[in-house]
Amino acid sequence: MVAITVSVPGKPTVNLDFANKHPNEVTIKDVKIAIQAKFPKFVPNRQRLVFPSPTSPSDKPLPLTDESKSLSSYNVGEGGKLKLKDLGPQVNYRTLYLLEYIGPLILNPLLLKFSTLVWGQYEYSTLQTTVRNLIVIHFVKRFLESAFVHRFSRASAPLKFVFRNCLHYWGVSGILIGLTLYRPGYSAQALKGTIYDNPTWIKSWAIFFLATELLNLNTHLHLRSLRQPPGQPRKYPTGLGFGVAVCANYWFEIAGIVALVIMTGGDIGTIVYGYLGASMMKLWADQKYARYKKEFDPKVFPGKRYKLFPPFY
Repeated sequence: MVAITVSVPGKPTVNLDFANKHPNEVTIKDVKIAIQAKFPKFVPNRQRLVFPSPTSPSDKPLPLTDESKSLSSYNVGEGGKLKLKDLGPQVNYRTLYLLEYIGPLILNPLLLKFSTLVWGQYEYSTLQTTVRNLIVIHFVKRFLESAFVHRFSRASAPLKFVFRNCLHYWGVSGILIGLTLYRPGYSAQALKGTIYDNPTWIKSWAIFFLATELLNLNTHLHLRSLRQPPGQPRKYPTGLGFGVAVCANYWFEIAGIVALVIMTGGDIGTIVYGYLGASMMKLWADQKYARYKKEFDPKVFPGKRYKLFPPFY
């Protein structure tokens, strides 16, 4: 029989007994389910279990993050004492991504259609309708990838991330672009005779943007194929783009945004969206690069690849 205790914030210490089971047979998920049975609000995704150092209280506690692993794999045996941290209300990561992308997907067509209510009557330019279509294609792609392609390392995120992330996507790539691009300054009359009204200019950058979308999709399909069962060693990405940049998916993503900025002659909303997105992708790329160097032979991967955006970074 396995008997452990769990300290729960604001609750009495919980005694958990797993009759007729050895520590090798009790998984972290089993422990979380047992805690939820006693305190229903603590669903498994809301729990973060740690194992304090049995020798020195000053040592950093060991987080029990892999639900498929057993207690013994974390050196938790009979009489072990765990601590639970309440992560607060959670939202499924897939749901979070879908909520993020539905905003600009809906807002861009609506904001162009009803922009005359803000600015007065004007004739839409080919540039405005083309960029609107490209943004819709971009977020339809992201929405479908989140629904069917992406696999998430973590099951859930704090509920507050919904408000933060939606503020970014709905506010910047929806409302801000809607105000800066869908206005008389980009109307057919305002652009008449300029390069931004030239069909060749618009088609060339639209084709470039769509090419980056396809390249980005290819990287996401490849990254999905690398997913390994729990406990199996991680694989590193190879193939188109990844031979040059460690985060080729971010490279193509940023290249597409740069295309929209150039295509529109520096629309402020698009610049802000690109800057914020590139800043976050740089942070993620740095983290991935460091992890890859730690997990693999750095001469093989990353090797001499750029981190994010060849030939600059």
